[in-house]
Amino acid sequence: MKLSRQTLIALGVTGAGMLAAEDLTREQLNKMLEETATNPVKSELLPGACCYSPMPYPNRIEYLCPLCKTKTLHEKWEKTGRVQTADKYRNQMKRIRELGLDATLDETDLCSQCRRDKTTEGITFHILVTVDQRLVRTQLEYCDLEKVIAFLEKKDVWDSGAGGTHPLKDALPRIRKILGMGGDEATGKK
Repeated sequence: MKLSRQTLIALGVTGAGMLAAEDLTREQLNKMLEETATNPVKSELLPGACCYSPMPYPNRIEYLCPLCKTKTLHEKWEKTGRVQTADKYRNQMKRIRELGLDATLDETDLCSQCRRDKTTEGITFHILVTVDQRLVRTQLEYCDLEKVIAFLEKKDVWDSGAGGTHPLKDALPRIRKILGMGGDEATGKK
């Protein structure tokens, strides 16, 4: 039994109802985790570029909530950068679902109406993963979605985005947590 689209929307997630034809099971994911842990890294590891200036974020940006259609104006560069990141995350989540993981993105912190905690300034994204009817909600950290995509594509390295590659097996503890297959996953919590 899957969570209904209405339940996912009530949880504040986007992409609800856009799943692969058949979702990966816990058994399949465990097998993939074991293979990743035991297979040697065959790809060349690349250091990546460190000699460039990041693109500056705008001073102001308007966010249109895909759930409630409320427009929220963000004015600090930390927040405008997070708004711009939302499109990248949505595209990555689409790829994750195409690869068979029942996952959705919670971007409600960007919306003035949907935001759960209106007393804090921080903006965070969460990934919600359902495996065999078990929902796990995890706050996203740097390159989490890149790691999950590389894992689902059965690669041995993940790309940090600046041309650098890293062994995927080093990221397995984080991937296990996101999948709810580790010891300290944040099941159902913010």
